[in-house]
Amino acid sequence: MPGSAISPRRLEAAMSAVGRLKAELAGYDDDVVLASIESETGALELIDRILEHVVADEALVENGKTRLKRIEARADRNRSILKAMMEEIGDKLERPLATLSVSEGPKMAHIVDAQAIPDVYWRRAIDKHELLRALKAGPVEGAELSNGTPVLRLLTR
Repeated sequence: MPGSAISPRRLEAAMSAVGRLKAELAGYDDDVVLASIESETGALELIDRILEHVVADEALVENGKTRLKRIEARADRNRSILKAMMEEIGDKLERPLATLSVSEGPKMAHIVDAQAIPDVYWRRAIDKHELLRALKAGPVEGAELSNGTPVLRLLTR
């Protein structure tokens, strides 16, 4: 059940039992070890329960992201409508929920000739995607391939 919590004691006991079993069955085939873990510990049941939590939580997050995008789009549309209305009505309007006003936006730099911009304003960063491609093809001075942090991959059905 995705809503129920998993007892830390139960998790610790199951993992401790797995460790003992693996030590006892050192040298045995992986299938034998896994069958023993399944029959003699609750570890695989806990994995299934935790996996249910992960799948349910990821679905909630995805649904939340979709809903958030819809809400943000609706808020943007409504702001645009309010701005258009305010441009017709006037610069400032006091209402029970808020005071609305239309003013100039913040100053921004607009580039009209990039070649004329002094070097002090230019920034350059390492393109890590290109560097990774190059490292996969062979050595690159000043860089090396390294393993990333281990990642759990889940293929849900």
